[in-house]
Amino acid sequence: MVTTNDTRSVTTHGGERWLAFTVLAAAILEVVAPVVTINGPGSSPGAGSGPELLITPVGWAFSIWGVIYTLAIAQSVAVLVRGAHAVPRRLQVDLMVLYLGGAVWIVLAGLDSSLATAGALLVMFVAAIDAVLTTARSTFEPGWFSVLTRASVGLYAGWVTAAFFLNVSTAMVDAGLVEADELPWQLAVLAVAAVVLLAVLVRTGGIVAYAAAGTWAMVGIAVTGNADGTTGVLVAALVAAAVIVVVTAALVARRPADA
Repeated sequence: MVTTNDTRSVTTHGGERWLAFTVLAAAILEVVAPVVTINGPGSSPGAGSGPELLITPVGWAFSIWGVIYTLAIAQSVAVLVRGAHAVPRRLQVDLMVLYLGGAVWIVLAGLDSSLATAGALLVMFVAAIDAVLTTARSTFEPGWFSVLTRASVGLYAGWVTAAFFLNVSTAMVDAGLVEADELPWQLAVLAVAAVVLLAVLVRTGGIVAYAAAGTWAMVGIAVTGNADGTTGVLVAALVAAAVIVVVTAALVARRPADA
């Protein structure tokens, strides 16, 4: 016999246990993938494979992947502990695609094909956005599990959003469509990335972890701009980071007291 709360959870979510195990396996696979690639240790999906761009975040910014991977595994284990019904089946599928995409990206990065890695990031981007939107409109119990799920999905989705535009930019350079040292088009890409981050942030009602990842990416880009003496990149990235923080604060302040 189940309690009223448990019944509501099953009705609302209805995830599947085999999917939960698959998500955990995929989360582990993307962590070990860099070690087992044929061409040596791989990279992370946030790093573009190809020429360094003016809007590439500073190297230490990519350390966020350690936190992202840790949270992904922790959340996957928590789902198995709570029961697969604790999360929507749609979220399980999104996370499975996202994590497997991350592992595939690492393999493709070893082939030095920016077009292929951009394609992998596109799949990850779509899955990540749907995952964070699904998370935003779902209720998770108990409180610790809700915090863990929103932090894990939000942080991953926010960083992948920024990473997608970086990888697409790299593919454009490799295809000869633009030059890596030209500033105007990269500022335009940065602006589009910021708008997408803000749009998703508003749609999710201000998931803090999503905003944190986006802000971290913009700060990393600003540091690169400062180091390179590219004032346009520095200013644009700092403005984007500031707007993300302000919008997040406004969205959080508007939430009902019991939300």
